[in-house]
Amino acid sequence: HFLGASSISEKNTTIIGNAYQNHSVDKREQEPLIHQEELTSSINDAIFCHEGSDIQNALLSTVSHLTGYPVETLGLDMDLEADLGIDSIKRVEIFSSLEEKIPGIPSIPPEAMGSLKTLGKIIDYLNKSRPGAIVPDNTLTISPDISSRISGFEKMSPAKVSIEPKQQVQSPLLRNIISIVEKPLLSDDGLFSPNGKIFVTDDKAGLSKSIIDELSFLNIGAELVSLNNFIKIEDLSGIGGLVIIPEKKQNDASLLEEAFLAAQHASHGLISSGKKGKSIFATISRLDGAFGFKGRGIACPLQGGLAGLAKTAAVEWKGVICRAIDVEPEWKDNFKIAKAVINELLASEQTGLVETGIGPETRFIPELRPSSYPEGTINLAPGDVVIITGGARGITASAALALAQIANPVIVLLGRSPEPSPEPLWLSALEDETSIKKAVLSNHFSGNNASPKEIETLFRKHMANREVSRNLEKLKKECRDVAYYSVDVRDKDAVEGVINQVRSKYGRIKAIIHGAGVLEDRLIIDKTLDQFKRVFDTKVKGLSSLLSATSDDPLQYIVVFSSITARIGNKGQVDYAMGNEVLNKIAQQEAIARPDCRVISINWGPWDGGMVSETLKREFKRNNIDLIPIEEGAKCMLLEMMGDKSNPVEVVIGSNINSKKETHALSFKREIDVKTYPVLESHIIGGKPVVPFALMAEWLGHGALHVNPGLFLHGLDDIRLLKGIKLDKGKKLIRLLTGKPVKKESFFEVNVEIRDGMKDGVEIIHTRAKAILADSIIMNPPLYNIPDKISSKTYTRSMDEVYDKILFHGLELRGIKEIVGYSSKGMVAHISPAPHPDKWIKDPLRNQWISDPLALDSAFQMAILWSYEELQQLSLPSYCRNYRQYCSNFPSEGVTAVLEIREALKHKIKCDITFLDTDNIVVAMLNGYEAVISNSLFKSFRPQ
Repeated sequence: HFLGASSISEKNTTIIGNAYQNHSVDKREQEPLIHQEELTSSINDAIFCHEGSDIQNALLSTVSHLTGYPVETLGLDMDLEADLGIDSIKRVEIFSSLEEKIPGIPSIPPEAMGSLKTLGKIIDYLNKSRPGAIVPDNTLTISPDISSRISGFEKMSPAKVSIEPKQQVQSPLLRNIISIVEKPLLSDDGLFSPNGKIFVTDDKAGLSKSIIDELSFLNIGAELVSLNNFIKIEDLSGIGGLVIIPEKKQNDASLLEEAFLAAQHASHGLISSGKKGKSIFATISRLDGAFGFKGRGIACPLQGGLAGLAKTAAVEWKGVICRAIDVEPEWKDNFKIAKAVINELLASEQTGLVETGIGPETRFIPELRPSSYPEGTINLAPGDVVIITGGARGITASAALALAQIANPVIVLLGRSPEPSPEPLWLSALEDETSIKKAVLSNHFSGNNASPKEIETLFRKHMANREVSRNLEKLKKECRDVAYYSVDVRDKDAVEGVINQVRSKYGRIKAIIHGAGVLEDRLIIDKTLDQFKRVFDTKVKGLSSLLSATSDDPLQYIVVFSSITARIGNKGQVDYAMGNEVLNKIAQQEAIARPDCRVISINWGPWDGGMVSETLKREFKRNNIDLIPIEEGAKCMLLEMMGDKSNPVEVVIGSNINSKKETHALSFKREIDVKTYPVLESHIIGGKPVVPFALMAEWLGHGALHVNPGLFLHGLDDIRLLKGIKLDKGKKLIRLLTGKPVKKESFFEVNVEIRDGMKDGVEIIHTRAKAILADSIIMNPPLYNIPDKISSKTYTRSMDEVYDKILFHGLELRGIKEIVGYSSKGMVAHISPAPHPDKWIKDPLRNQWISDPLALDSAFQMAILWSYEELQQLSLPSYCRNYRQYCSNFPSEGVTAVLEIREALKHKIKCDITFLDTDNIVVAMLNGYEAVISNSLFKSFRPQ
């Protein structure tokens, strides 16, 4: 199944299943590029140099993420305030996020912020302010030799490809990158017991033993066993789980072969146990704690294949909880690691996630995030040597042809098919399948009887020979030279011999494109080891052979054809998923090891060609999964090659990769002003009434419950304030929309949004979150003790001074009764309860609050005070990672709020907030709260 940024699809049992998202494909043909001068001019007019486009892409994606506007609706000449509604506070939040995305980017001083009225001016300012920066002249230099080839695009057949500026031609294929979302470690509350004994393979480094000890402490049966001996256990009828942990020194392919065999051996028992209760299957790797996505390098890429095994099992094994856990290698405390691992495996609140990275304090969840294609040039000169595996057939041949037409290289193709030979005369004039098969019968069998299988075998052989011959002829017309070698890419010595010949004839290798692959689709239960090795080795040994043979060559590009199967798993393709996941991690490793080489691992969706048979095409069509047109796929590869080292290594390309876009239903709409919402008179910022973030959170919870009667709110996840609700014209019509509930173990997840009207054809989204609903109120709060370090000082200001001189809040929102502790680590305060809803709102949505908006707002006020005292600045809320509530209503006598500062950055603070009752029992928790810091707030907070 699929890990999405906003929702997680359920497991499916189809070949790919409904884990892909419908994404509209622009079917309009691109006009042929006829005149080189026109193309060069249009490119020069439209594209910045690489550095400028890096900043532009980062800025546009940041603005989109923090405002909710789609990237394609953002114009560089749009006025930030008038066109986009980005006020000074949102501007600070954008600049802060931009600084996190691009370390070392110049800061924008407060005095300059006001003068930067458009996105284009911000980009110009940042480019000019970079130390040693050369200000781009908005031109893209194309070498004469390459540009002279571009006019030949209209001659391409069958894969017609045109490369134009991204600003003019958007690829219709969705491009995703993998983004790591940080979340808190799971607690050990309410762990379930699996239906049987858990087997843990021995890593011989202490972690396996610690996991066994912790399971035993929980009275859960567990047994330590070596990986290769596990398959010798005959009776697994009582198995409740299998946890595969590689040995510390096991760094070869035997690890993954043994892991596959162990999973296969356990499959029947785990599925049977899962039907009776709960069973688990897990793999544990130590890449970097986030499956390689921290960008620091990977010690053992082969361990990446373990996640492919777990993801495939999750698709195939109904009722088995499957997990792939990546542990931060620097984390050495086996006892704490074991507890974190067991919390992931046995948490009663199962999240539906398969992949989770863990470190000493944080979980790292990989999610797909839509991203625009890179901009730039392909860094190959005419005559540069490019090695391409996958032969002169199918998608790799089309990719080779596309590259040939833009770069004029020497292309060397390596494939399994024999080198082509001239067609016999009896075949050369025939084109349709029926005629050819009749001719095969007549010429090979002299008209005598032959089995359909015998005829089909010879037919395929002739067609393969024809396809290779014709593609080589096309390539010879488009590039400096072309050569074809029949070689098994798994044979390291044979590949090295071919590369030596190529190097002697043409020169050193400048690029490799590894597209070779085979399929042997079988369920984990049914697949043989030979089938597994054939598929896995073609991918992994093939790439290893290429890298070994070119280790001393000045490679400019390493392009690896991976698969969406590696990212989400796929029924019947465990070997393909594991092999491609290893390719992804080898690519991550090579990107670190080769600073002058652009390394790309493209996780393709299914192509309309190559290994996708007619049967598979029908299955894809039945599940509304679009195939990648060959010409569009080839263009996407070239666009990826136009990127530089700042672009991610792993990308996911293809149609319908995310789940279908959710349709939101209207929960309620209200026209708000200070007459109907008198509480807004106590929340004036910059002279205008503004809806408090805490009240928006209350609305989000109400919206989710309104369309799901009978359920209870347990919390909210990823609460993002995109655009504040300001009553600058006296009234505002707001609408709250909710998505369909998605069952996740014992909870329901519901996407909720507060929206406004349309602006320039784009609907304004003020805030969004994911509501977490339950069948009953969750009454088992975590244990919590106020850290001594937080309340180590006495706060000396009176509440009258605080509200008169620092905070802007009016009488209705003055909820802090007393600050009882304060330090550089946080703050503790007693908070008043919110009054009855009709005291704040003339026609309230409910007769009682779901949470307590005064308690939440007062906690945000505490963050403002802490910023004032410690940083001499002020703050406003912008985001909260999650909110959890452990009661039906907040206590009527009020709560104690504990603010714990986690990180103080230049423009942002990050903290956690805990609400306690009079017995110090947790009422609710806000984790990952973020507030924007800005000097401009001193003016906004003053009475107008």
